[in-house]
Amino acid sequence: MQKLFGMGTENKIVRRITSLYRRYVVMEDYPMLTSFSRNSLKKEGAIGIVYMLHHICDKDPKRIPTNEDLKVSPSFLEKIILKYKKRGFDFLSLDDLYKLVMGHVKPNKPFVVFTIDDGYLDNFTNALPIFEKYSVPFCIFVATDFIDKKAILWWDTIEDLILSHDSIVTDDGREYPCKTFQQRWDTFRYLRERILKLDQSHLEEGLNRMFANYAIDWYKPIMQKGMSWEQVRHLANHPLCTIGGHTVSHPALNKLSYQEAKGEIQEGIMRLEKETGQSVNYFAYPYGTPNEISTREVSIIEELGIKMAFMAHQGCLKISNLKNSSQLPRVYFKE
Repeated sequence: MQKLFGMGTENKIVRRITSLYRRYVVMEDYPMLTSFSRNSLKKEGAIGIVYMLHHICDKDPKRIPTNEDLKVSPSFLEKIILKYKKRGFDFLSLDDLYKLVMGHVKPNKPFVVFTIDDGYLDNFTNALPIFEKYSVPFCIFVATDFIDKKAILWWDTIEDLILSHDSIVTDDGREYPCKTFQQRWDTFRYLRERILKLDQSHLEEGLNRMFANYAIDWYKPIMQKGMSWEQVRHLANHPLCTIGGHTVSHPALNKLSYQEAKGEIQEGIMRLEKETGQSVNYFAYPYGTPNEISTREVSIIEELGIKMAFMAHQGCLKISNLKNSSQLPRVYFKE
């Protein structure tokens, strides 16, 4: 706090404001954070939070929690927006946040930024009306294969496979039980880990080998769940919405060669700019954890001149975060 306002530590008024600010922001007004994060941020001093969402739709308790955790019901999203409005938070667009990051604007109160990843249809049908109702800006990071209906939503396909079988046998002969709720959840996590290690530039071939015992249509989920280009263009022209890049096919970037990774990022942005007629200045890394992102991917972002890029691991924005605009943290928005 003292760095933010440029005042000395001996100033008792500033110390008092700092104490109240941290208490107000961290302990009371970030209910979505874990207690560990709250305690950490109490000491470090949060200035705002960037939330990461995926689906805005109702959850199904009978399905696998790993996927269901990506869902937030429209009613819950509305509830959280109202909570932050009541407490006087600012709602920033990514352009607003970029000005703050570049030092053009200093926050005089805590803020919230809403971002949504991938390009699901419910972002348009369910989320947009809520953000419009309360005049809240938001960003959707779009993977262009979601819109072209070429994306392999393997996490949905594998879930359906698990829910419809007593066990899953992969190409190496391993058998994964699926009879109980816990077994299904564990199997999903084991298979997810293996899939993320596949050659991402030949993902469909790798998936077909891994699940050779089953007849699978890998493109069925995206046909039902992806937005159209008409809807993306509508959002790009909406005063509340920013469209950001999220690659072409949503790969784990560090599993690709340098040129492949750069092509995924650059071609996705170029396609969005061509379709919307607007510049795309912001990016979110697919999967977005240190397991998929290294210094190489960060260097590509910087080389391409992307203004801000976002990770997926948990953390509020602090003054120290703002020094690295290519690795800004976000927090999972979980119901």
